[in-house]
Amino acid sequence: MLASHRKITEVQAYEIDLANDSGLRQKSTFQLMSTLAGHRANIGYTRIDVKNYLKAKRQRSMVYGEIGCLLQYFQRQLLENPSFFHAYQMDIDEQITNVFWADANMILDYGYFGDVVSLDTTYCTNRANRPLALFSGFNHYRGIVIFGATLLYDETTESFKWLFETFLEAHNQQKPQTIFTDQDQAMAKALFEVMLETRHGLCTWHLLQNGIKHLGNLMKGGSYFLRDFKKCMYDLDTKEEFEIAWNRLITDYSVHDNNGIKSVYAIKEKWASCYMKEIFTLGMRSTQLSESLNSNFKSCMNPNVDIIQFFKHFERVVEEKRYNELTYEYESLHKLAMLRYELSPILIQMAKVYTHIVFDLFQNEFKLFLASCILERNETHSLCQYVITRVNHEGSWRVSFDRASNSITCSCRKFETFGILCSHALKVFETNDVKVIPEKYIIKRWTREARNGIVHDVRGKEVEGDPILSSTRRYKQLVFKFVRLAADVSTFEEYHKIVDNNVDVMCKEIQELRLQAKSTGNHNNDNLIFVSDGGKLPKGFKHKPGLKRNKRLEGWVELQSNRKKKLQVKSHRCVN
Repeated sequence: MLASHRKITEVQAYEIDLANDSGLRQKSTFQLMSTLAGHRANIGYTRIDVKNYLKAKRQRSMVYGEIGCLLQYFQRQLLENPSFFHAYQMDIDEQITNVFWADANMILDYGYFGDVVSLDTTYCTNRANRPLALFSGFNHYRGIVIFGATLLYDETTESFKWLFETFLEAHNQQKPQTIFTDQDQAMAKALFEVMLETRHGLCTWHLLQNGIKHLGNLMKGGSYFLRDFKKCMYDLDTKEEFEIAWNRLITDYSVHDNNGIKSVYAIKEKWASCYMKEIFTLGMRSTQLSESLNSNFKSCMNPNVDIIQFFKHFERVVEEKRYNELTYEYESLHKLAMLRYELSPILIQMAKVYTHIVFDLFQNEFKLFLASCILERNETHSLCQYVITRVNHEGSWRVSFDRASNSITCSCRKFETFGILCSHALKVFETNDVKVIPEKYIIKRWTREARNGIVHDVRGKEVEGDPILSSTRRYKQLVFKFVRLAADVSTFEEYHKIVDNNVDVMCKEIQELRLQAKSTGNHNNDNLIFVSDGGKLPKGFKHKPGLKRNKRLEGWVELQSNRKKKLQVKSHRCVN
């Protein structure tokens, strides 16, 4: 096709923009347009034209540079929702080093579900090799919710300290009960300084990968070192059992003087299951909450991605996670929970309270309770002690029950760590004829009502996830009330005068409030608040030379698979 005959029309440009904003690659975009036109000969342009069009558009959008586009993006978010929070840190040359942001829905999510937080710094993004860190957690459907995001210049104690302080500022100084991170000493030091009361857990995935990397010589030749190490990490319920198994591990593999083993043991409270039983974790043990979340961010980790493309892709990923929650919400409202034991009062009660995902987990505990037995019992007038075992299962659990207050505790600490009662507690409830779960053992964050409540932003104002939607909802409520009121009073002159006079009074009060807000200037200025160093505008991004780390840390299994593929390619070449 001659260059003079090629042209992208206005409609075609709009279609290309839609495909690009949806995350389609240029090749896929061109194939889609060709299919719509019947054949690529009918489309009127080539793939090169698509590439040039998108490149020119990006250049026009970046006319103000990265900093101008970044501030423009933040300003637009603030205008759409005043609860949007962002902050950046600058060096002495007024170059941006670190950036943090959290939209209104992230602030809402943290207000409802910010008890346990994961901080994942797995990826780097953009041409400056800045680590992208995500604060995330579980919602009431055990789905992924994001509480904030940051682009860091480096991973030093100073950067992490600024990050944690800014994160708390965004969320009104509300600290999580527990936070999971990787095995980064700078991060641990900053966390200790900023969130001393918050319990710190280590990502077991990163811990295992580091162990494989530094102790790989112990895993050769059919060694069971990794299996025994995992047993210490996951399978032991008491500290005594852990110490015995750990000493056996050290002796069997002769690693008494290994510094790596010593350093891992020194922080055992942050990763061993017997110590993690003392921490509220919601069942979280890793920062790798979702492989799908990690894979979704891969396409925006290309060094050639500019700041505008990055934020577009970031918003798409976040929106997808929020849509997943809406799907679960719909299923929870329109589908009845399937009770395995239809006459059980406890199951009937919890099916109405818990979300369907959490109810399934509770029902699994109920099923295990049916296989539980009381091995020992020591009952007094009020306090009862039981030893619970399970059919075809080794081990036992101690349960204490106070009949006067219906208080119960179990040595497995399922409720204290996860937030739902264990099968052992249910067994004791059944033994003592307790047919309804006490309210104190129903945690709101797992219920259908988890999102009921008010969350305030840094300005002290109520956070609205979608101001337009909230405005529409308020409009409908008022219209319904006024239409009904007008229908009731229109037939009586006396009633009509009362309503008419009161409406005039309300209109006068609203007008006075508007004039007051306009005179003080607070009505519009709230939207323009952001946090920076010294109130100065930045001159640019600080770029870090040298080290590149734009790939996700690969696991041992992935590394072994890659090595096998390389060996197969080499052997194939030799044969040829």
